[in-house]
Amino acid sequence: MESGDTDLGVLTSADAVTSYRGIVIYKKPFKNTRILAVGGSLKLGFYVTKNSEIQTLADLKGKRIPTDYPGAPIVKLSSTAGLATAGLTYNDIVKIPVSDLNAGAQAFLEGRTDAGWHTVGSPAVEEANARKGGIRFISVVSTPEAARLMGEVYPGSFPSVLKAGSATGVVKDTTFLTSDIYLVAAKTLSDEAAYEILKVLWEKNQELGPIHPALREWTRDRMVSGKAFIPYHPGAVKFFKEKGVWNQEMDSLQARLSID
Repeated sequence: MESGDTDLGVLTSADAVTSYRGIVIYKKPFKNTRILAVGGSLKLGFYVTKNSEIQTLADLKGKRIPTDYPGAPIVKLSSTAGLATAGLTYNDIVKIPVSDLNAGAQAFLEGRTDAGWHTVGSPAVEEANARKGGIRFISVVSTPEAARLMGEVYPGSFPSVLKAGSATGVVKDTTFLTSDIYLVAAKTLSDEAAYEILKVLWEKNQELGPIHPALREWTRDRMVSGKAFIPYHPGAVKFFKEKGVWNQEMDSLQARLSID
């Protein structure tokens, strides 16, 4: 998108803000990205076997946890942010180096770790639940200070709660490390094109959910978010103002987010 090779894409809020600002794993800012709409979300958490003695994040101290993730550095950031909410670091656990998210899931299946780290609803979590006799997620800590630490370690993330029974492994109300999913466009995409794309998504919105479970969260009421971490495309601003869902608070947020 920065080089002009693509006009549209999908990013998590964490990838979007770290690349846009050139921070954490990015050496320079990629300032050509704009939000068209906020869609679903990714919720990550540590999970254990159903009968594990581990009940809280604090209980992970001294336990075997997947670490490193050289094939996916952003995963290392998310897992360390999860630990940070409980005041833990890699120095407090027994590190089990893995290459990426799925390798970490495999290590849990093989009994090489006491807890896994993955997204709610992922095939890896479903497999672990089936093969290990049931799993359950552990809440990240969600105090204001813990939320601040989460966002500091893993910019673009925030805590959110899933109700008991809403997904595999969510056996009680559980707080997850969350990042929104953005439909993004190059800022060079014409305002007219951005507007027309959103018009289709808005008018056909009820058709998304039946296509795939991951699209059920892609609802009209989520498209404009006061938690946005990068600016919206001007064509999107125009569209949402016409629909009456863009207010003065969003104008102020848009101004604060711009680094041009």
